[in-house]
Amino acid sequence: MTGQADTLMPTTPEPDVDVGTRVILVDPRADRRSVMRQMFEHAGVPVSVVGEADGSVDGGALVEQHQAVLAVVDFPSPVSGGIDTVAALRSQFAELTIVVSTFVTDPGTKEQALAAGANAYLVKPVSAREILAAMDTASPGALSGS
Repeated sequence: MTGQADTLMPTTPEPDVDVGTRVILVDPRADRRSVMRQMFEHAGVPVSVVGEADGSVDGGALVEQHQAVLAVVDFPSPVSGGIDTVAALRSQFAELTIVVSTFVTDPGTKEQALAAGANAYLVKPVSAREILAAMDTASPGALSGS
């Protein structure tokens, strides 16, 4: 791995190909991003994971590059890094749907994530369908309009 944000991505689809909802995964752990990618790939839902990043800087670049409409963010330890990632993505992309998917069950952390700009906060284990349902609740029509 070269350290570039999108080295784990497949080749970029042709612009005229409908890839479904364009998703980026933001998690400092590559193994967790891999599990999340596989979950989406095998869920039978109309999504394409177009990029993976280990933080907000790379994540923001991927959102812009691939015109992603959904960012799924996991929180590292300490969770302040995840809160900062959500805030950075929100400040750059007002229309981006941000769903936090984490093992952190603390209500205060959930409150901070939502205040930082997350549209939804889901405690793992979660399914691709649950993440997409949260996206559809947060941004009605985003799934059909992507």
